[in-house]
Amino acid sequence: MQAWRGEQPMALGSPQQRAVLALLLLKQGRPASVDELVDAVWGQEPPPGAVSVLRTYVSRLRAVLEPGRSKNRPSGVLVSVAGGYALHAPEGTLDLTVFESRVHEAKRLRARGDHQGARELLRRALDAWNGAPLAGVPGAFAEAERTRLAELRLGATETRVELDVELGGHSDAVPELIALATAHPLRERLRLLLMLSLYRSDRQAEALAVYHDTRRTLIAELGIEPGPAVRDLHRRLLAADPALAAPDRAAEPPGSAVRPAQLPGDLSDFTGREAETARVTAALSGAAGTAVPVAVLTGMGGAGKTVLAVHAAHAVSGRFPDGQLYVDLRGADGSSADPSAVLAGFLRALGEKDQGIPDSPEERAALYRSVLAGRRVLVVLDNARDAEQVRPLLPGSGGCAAVVTSRSALAALSGATRVVVDVFRPQVAAALFTRILGGPRTEHERLAILRVADLCGGHPLAVRIVASRLAVRPDWTVTDTVDQLKDERQRIGELRIQGLAVEACFRLGYGELDPEQARAFRLLSLPAPGPLTLVEAAAVLGRPQEVAEPLLESLVDVGMLESPARRRYRFHDLLRLFARHRAQEEESADARQGALTGLLDLLLATARNAYGLLRPGHRVPLSLLPTEHPGVRFADEGEACAWGAGRLSPALEFVAQIAPADPAGAADLVLALDPLFMVEHRWSELIPVARAVVAAARRAGDRRAERRICYMLGGALMQVEELQSAHEVTSVAMELSEGTEDHTVHAMVLNVAGLLAAKRGVEGGGLDLGLRAVAEARVAQDRSVEALALGNVILECVRLGQVDELLLDTALRQLDLYETLGDHHGRAYAHYRIGQVLRGLGRPAEALSQFEECLERLGPNGHLFVRCAALIRCAGAYLSLGEPQSAARYAERAIALAREMNFERGEAHATQTLGDALDLVGHVAWARACWERSLAVCLRLGMADEAAYIRGRLGPPPALPDPVDPCRPSS
Repeated sequence: MQAWRGEQPMALGSPQQRAVLALLLLKQGRPASVDELVDAVWGQEPPPGAVSVLRTYVSRLRAVLEPGRSKNRPSGVLVSVAGGYALHAPEGTLDLTVFESRVHEAKRLRARGDHQGARELLRRALDAWNGAPLAGVPGAFAEAERTRLAELRLGATETRVELDVELGGHSDAVPELIALATAHPLRERLRLLLMLSLYRSDRQAEALAVYHDTRRTLIAELGIEPGPAVRDLHRRLLAADPALAAPDRAAEPPGSAVRPAQLPGDLSDFTGREAETARVTAALSGAAGTAVPVAVLTGMGGAGKTVLAVHAAHAVSGRFPDGQLYVDLRGADGSSADPSAVLAGFLRALGEKDQGIPDSPEERAALYRSVLAGRRVLVVLDNARDAEQVRPLLPGSGGCAAVVTSRSALAALSGATRVVVDVFRPQVAAALFTRILGGPRTEHERLAILRVADLCGGHPLAVRIVASRLAVRPDWTVTDTVDQLKDERQRIGELRIQGLAVEACFRLGYGELDPEQARAFRLLSLPAPGPLTLVEAAAVLGRPQEVAEPLLESLVDVGMLESPARRRYRFHDLLRLFARHRAQEEESADARQGALTGLLDLLLATARNAYGLLRPGHRVPLSLLPTEHPGVRFADEGEACAWGAGRLSPALEFVAQIAPADPAGAADLVLALDPLFMVEHRWSELIPVARAVVAAARRAGDRRAERRICYMLGGALMQVEELQSAHEVTSVAMELSEGTEDHTVHAMVLNVAGLLAAKRGVEGGGLDLGLRAVAEARVAQDRSVEALALGNVILECVRLGQVDELLLDTALRQLDLYETLGDHHGRAYAHYRIGQVLRGLGRPAEALSQFEECLERLGPNGHLFVRCAALIRCAGAYLSLGEPQSAARYAERAIALAREMNFERGEAHATQTLGDALDLVGHVAWARACWERSLAVCLRLGMADEAAYIRGRLGPPPALPDPVDPCRPSS
């Protein structure tokens, strides 16, 4: 017993384990009971614990047959059934099934008079046998099966030899028949065939001697005379019956003397593709019944489809002893090969003469299938255009197989195994580069090689070109090549060498596009390189989604665009550069700008929709630039936040791209994304992009855009604790917004300025600016900004210790505003502020209730920043209530969330609070560790008040510090 996964042999375990597998295989999918299996392995005297041992064998076999299966997932191959097990082997994987199928088909062909085809099928069936069946497998069941299987083999052999004799191959059959008759002296059928073959070979005396030897043996061994068939043949031999004369030797199949071997040479530096190679070779080796195995390799130009196809074809060539055919169908260069002409070439390669090749394509295809019938030939169809070009070139009967490569998915070609040939991962691309270049140069420039692989996008042809150029230029360094490839405008041009060029490869595919496809290919490359959703791609093309989607899918089908997920589209980096070059040459400046404007229009409208949901009543959406596109609509806040989580980074890339040409649109898009930045807390991503927009606005002299983007930049810098830079930028925003009609933005700027003043310790500045923000919001009639500004006034009063019942009324006013607006997040935020005021009034139990109300309204996925702050406040309230254990639990949750957000200020507060809680329960050393960690962050961030408090808590260090770190949040 032997088994393989692809080309790799599998370890089947001990003889007893093999016996279990043998029984399950021979059941051919039918269940075997535990008793049957025990009896098959150990017979009538099983050892103690046999059932337990049997289950161990089954478990081990499952691990061998399904190595990647999770332990929690039931087996799909060796399955448990009531009272036993069944093995569901995929069709064609068991050689016995293939053998029986071929014997059955041969019987059918013989009955139809196709003796030639029947003989060839039996030959192929018998070729699968190798030694004694189930050799080394113990047990009575295996012994019985050995006898049965040997009989099957001998019967098929007898039939095949009989067909040899019938078709005029009697002389060639004599040696085999002598060996078989000697091995099986009581098989009269073999003796009869030997007698007939000797007679037809003009060896009449020997034929009669075989009869007499047969008679003596049967009488001596069994006490019987030969059967009627043997006696009748003996009589006819003595009478020289003319009907026994040999028929004319059957003509060999057309072209049988010719064994084509047309495969191109395999590459000595073939690298990677282990999984893809295994899939292709398994598909080609799995012929069963009458179906023709076909493997289709698809992928973009230059991805290595041909290289893989040739490599895999060489790997399995031994399974196709009658030859290998190869043709380049030129499906991507505008001069596709005519299938009829290809058929003529194949027929000549198979031995057909020109005069025997029909004129019509249909007759050529029929003759081609006839010539291949009963033979084992591998056909490699490289660079196919479509399924129509491929179909006439496929063999028509089992035994043969085909490999097809195409940039198209060939979806209309049914029954094929499809293998996507993608670009290389960086490490594999670097390995290919190293194998081509070789020598000591690769040892010293490994990082540069990885950088080249990255700049080539893992594109195999590009990597091969760069490495080949360096291989013949020993004085060039890989680092120099990195510098050449960095310039996107020149990169495509650098990727060429003596007949090989990435651009030429891409041009072949581009030349096959129709005008609408080519336009889409060009325009879609213009936005920043992140993937585009369907709605975004439609906006770029200026087409309705129902028109854009089939267009985009057609580009995916021909390998000119990728679809990593449903309704998501992207370019490979090099293909995008090629498409941009085509856009620069073939599209007008207005068309190129129009594509970007269409995307900006969509994104701005969509962000406006999200803003309205996340900040109800806010007037910013009304102040944004007008849009023609309605934008993506969201059912609720959750959908809006989900869109932001997935599209925030691509939107920022796009902002950086359009800022030089359209700073006003860029600034408004950033402003419209403000609530999503707050939800995601991804301010660090915004800062470099916002700075680029500021620079673009200043170059354009656009003061409106500058004040808006300065507001966003100042707020982002404040959130990451770059307070001085934030103050400088926000001051510019204040100056630019003062006295303008942009009252909402001015109020928002004042609000940020007030927060900054408080953080920077400006005495009274935070409160003054906060009150000004409230007044400006009222001028703007923006109750959402008014509520936000009121919250920051409350925060500053609490910080200054100015807490009284009037401030509590102000906090309740903020809650009323948010409830009127229907702002769920705002209401949670208002409860947080009320809790702060109550805490300042010395009412910790009521404060705790408000903080917990805040958390409940936020839910598990609410505003992370406010959630973290509320957790810290709950911890503080529990401390005031004398419940340090509860305080520690809330503080640990806050630490975990702050670390997730990279919110250092919050982590410092929570860690200090955890230290306070631990100190109250007597864990002094743990508490000290928390305070020291918090103090280090406070000093680095300039949190002077907090640092002073912690220093007051820290005393002389304890004599024996506890090594346990309590600041790690509990899981």
